[in-house]
Amino acid sequence: MRIDDAVRAAAARMFDIMYEAQGVGLAANQVALPYRMFVCNVAGERGAGEELVFVNPVLSRPRGTAVQEEGCLSLPGVRMDVRRPERIVVDAWSLDGDAIHLDLDGLLSRVVQHEFDHLEGRLFTDRLPDAAALAVRRALESFHEVHAGKQARGEMPGDAALVAELDRLEAARCEA
Repeated sequence: MRIDDAVRAAAARMFDIMYEAQGVGLAANQVALPYRMFVCNVAGERGAGEELVFVNPVLSRPRGTAVQEEGCLSLPGVRMDVRRPERIVVDAWSLDGDAIHLDLDGLLSRVVQHEFDHLEGRLFTDRLPDAAALAVRRALESFHEVHAGKQARGEMPGDAALVAELDRLEAARCEA
């Protein structure tokens, strides 16, 4: 992915959206951007903590196990205990084009794994044991119904329009 002013502006807007929603991380595909990028700040507040941007991240060396409650800006109000590796290594690029190599644990490790899952097309609910997954099924069905209703009423773009916009953005990133 070419890192240019448009990508930097997208990352800045992603931080705005994340803070407005009182989150600690946000993946580009959560806001209809076709980039392998996510932003995070475990403090969850502008001016506190450290704002991090990971472009084209790769996770490796999972170690240990930790269970902690997670929520997601894509699934407001849904919170469940999720088992993840306690420690991971992330390699990525910064918005300045510098290589990032971090050995993470604690909350930052969890946030990075959660946002990376989004880039891979997964939600935290995909990591739940069967019994817990059944408990959130109705909430997920409700989100789908609300989304379909908004599209039917013209309150948000239809799937074809969303795909066309993603294709346009992706083509802009791939130009020489």
